[in-house]
Amino acid sequence: MGVYIFTPEDLIRYGAAREGQLDLLKKAVLDKEDILIVGSSRSGKTKLVEALMHFVPDDWKVAVITAYGEFKPFKPNIVVIDTQFDNQSLERRTSDVIAKIKAINPDYVVIDTIHTIDVARVFRELIDNYAFIVTSLALTDDIKDEVKHWLRISGETFDKFDIVVELKRDWRTGKKSINRVYRVKDGNLEVLL
Repeated sequence: MGVYIFTPEDLIRYGAAREGQLDLLKKAVLDKEDILIVGSSRSGKTKLVEALMHFVPDDWKVAVITAYGEFKPFKPNIVVIDTQFDNQSLERRTSDVIAKIKAINPDYVVIDTIHTIDVARVFRELIDNYAFIVTSLALTDDIKDEVKHWLRISGETFDKFDIVVELKRDWRTGKKSINRVYRVKDGNLEVLL
């Protein structure tokens, strides 16, 4: 049996997203805005990324940076750069990933919660040239500080994101859903939905 890839319709069907939230995110994807998806472990970050990939036009290229086969390239325009801890240094592995991204020259770069490369360096070198969709842990309500900690990025880099999607997982029921969608404006998070 194959791996099931979540669609936007699945998210609505299972109560993980509302139609208005997905409409806003579809527009953000089509406008090539930088999107940050945050939540606790097992809150649905990768499933939301899968759903958002359905909004990407087929003639756009997407480079997905992941580790240990976590993300499956379910469309022909998705190229997965799979990293893992090996005998290379972190600097060398990160340089290789940056070179591969540049060679692909994608319309979007997706970074799905990985610690096998220096994500902060990838941002420093590429965020002004490519649109990004990035996932990050956020274990407290202080989203900005959490992302700065987990991705090891500066506040200035955080402020380059346009949209932040906060996911929640109900620990009692296991239900996962979009809690809020924010716009990053002047270093602050403004609630959109």
